[in-house]
Amino acid sequence: SSGINAEYGYCYVYLALFAHNLAQSSVALRFMYRAKYLLQLIFGPDHLEQAAFDINIGLMLHTKGDAKSSQRFLESALRLHKKFHGSGSVQVAMCNILVARALASNADFREAMKYQKHALEVYSEKYGEEDKRTKDCSAFLTKLTQKAVELQKWLKNKEMGVPNMVVSEVLNDSTISEMLATVNGIPATPTKAVSPPQVKQEDKKEDEKVEEIKKLGDNEGLD
Repeated sequence: SSGINAEYGYCYVYLALFAHNLAQSSVALRFMYRAKYLLQLIFGPDHLEQAAFDINIGLMLHTKGDAKSSQRFLESALRLHKKFHGSGSVQVAMCNILVARALASNADFREAMKYQKHALEVYSEKYGEEDKRTKDCSAFLTKLTQKAVELQKWLKNKEMGVPNMVVSEVLNDSTISEMLATVNGIPATPTKAVSPPQVKQEDKKEDEKVEEIKKLGDNEGLD
């Protein structure tokens, strides 16, 4: 027996969420990469649980400002939810919104609009036009459209002032914490900025092991 079980892997998830709420994004990611690796050994790369892990990692990478890597993990979660729940599910709609926001962070507004439109269609059908979730989804689509138009005008006439490409509503720390809580089924707690903890320098063997886990976590299921 390898001694590996699912509960052991989930312990790393809770440690990751705890570290994230202390504003220790790098530490949180190390725990999530380890959790993803262990659960992958148990369930395989295409298990539905991996979707939640990919969302966790994607949101934590977003916190670190790595929108490109964040997008890759969120797209992996989207793929898995489509496989298990179908393209018209609210789970897929949520992933579409997250991918759209990652794309918006890279000023890829037109591509982001495609994902956001799909989410809006699902929310409108499932919740109705007057539901807050539908209205929020529609409002963000409007903002993406405005930004796409501004960018296109600037590309046609670069003598114009450079437009502000920042979408302030993309994902702040509080929103990310709330999303992580929703995905993992736990109460949301505010992210607190604290000084990095003083820890002993890990030995070379452990560093190499963590790097291997990170690479497996980055690459598995994202091709």
